[in-house]
Amino acid sequence: MDHRRLARVHGALANEVRLQIIELISAHSEMCVCELVDQLAMSQANLSRHVGVLRDAGILRDRKVGTWVLLRVDEDAIAAAPGELLEVVRRNHQDSSREDAVKRLEARCEPAPV
Repeated sequence: MDHRRLARVHGALANEVRLQIIELISAHSEMCVCELVDQLAMSQANLSRHVGVLRDAGILRDRKVGTWVLLRVDEDAIAAAPGELLEVVRRNHQDSSREDAVKRLEARCEPAPV
């Protein structure tokens, strides 16, 4: 599991403004930053910072058309993150279900032989 990438995706999604950006863009397939500035009533600089976080996490993709940069949501990036984390938890849970935590802790706390 790529912990750094997974943390970036989850961190990017853990913000109300960025969730609003994702919702707006996905409702229109693609949007320009200028449209998002109007819709969210925030400064271009503030919006660009949020878009940058989403881009760095691989959640937003862009394409240039003339002078516009159109943003779109990469559904695969969002869908993969919880599934990847869930798979690791399930696999580790199955492996650890065979382990006796009490015995492990007792072994850890045994005094060292003298």
